[in-house]
Amino acid sequence: MRHLVYCILRARPRWRGQLPAGVAGAAVSLVTAAELAAAVSRVSEKGVGNLLCAAPAGPSRQKAPDPFFRRVAHATAHADVIAALSADRTVLPIRYGCLLSSSAQVRELLRTRRAEFAALLDELDGCVEMGVRVLLPGPGRPVTKRQSQTMKPGSGTAYLAGRSAAYARRDAGHESVAATVAALRRTFDRLSVQSRASGADVGDKLLVSLYFLIRREHVSAFRREFRRLQAQYTQSLLLSGPWAPYNFVPSQAPEAMR
Repeated sequence: MRHLVYCILRARPRWRGQLPAGVAGAAVSLVTAAELAAAVSRVSEKGVGNLLCAAPAGPSRQKAPDPFFRRVAHATAHADVIAALSADRTVLPIRYGCLLSSSAQVRELLRTRRAEFAALLDELDGCVEMGVRVLLPGPGRPVTKRQSQTMKPGSGTAYLAGRSAAYARRDAGHESVAATVAALRRTFDRLSVQSRASGADVGDKLLVSLYFLIRREHVSAFRREFRRLQAQYTQSLLLSGPWAPYNFVPSQAPEAMR
């Protein structure tokens, strides 16, 4: 049997009550070593290759669910376990799909990387993650080489002027986006320990995601500040959280356990 890892936490205080069900309904247990614990569920060797898209066990006359929806269901179940465990304690969430060969290997991981994991747990102790997303007009893009080749013939001066105007619109757009993001970060930074931002193109718009690491006791204040800001902004704002601190755990932690 292989072990699917959900998150790492301190072994104390011990979890009281029933642990939530894991991916595909599997039982979740805590493997402990060196004062740390890893939440895991067991996966059969046969099921490892189909972990991301395996159909639910048992006979069925119905058409098997689409693999995409099975993957979503499994990833959601993985996140639900992390959310349950992080409700009242600090955890280091692990990327979905991390498999170790045995409980002995899980314990070895906890022992060999105890100092690293303990330091991260200390750094994130008592904190949760809140997310703010805003949809902004995308900055203008300059004329591409292919587009320039299809432009109607004209003077070189007119062509260069057109390209210059396109770059000016793009730069102005970037400045506007930067100013909005900076204003949002200033609003919430007083309540946060750390913050991070990322952006992604959505058609002709830009979706900016802001992540804030805050103390648990500041969640209500954060929500009030968001509602106040939401009433002032014409852009679409979306609030999420509190979550486990996904965006504040170094990527090398889960990568090293894949």
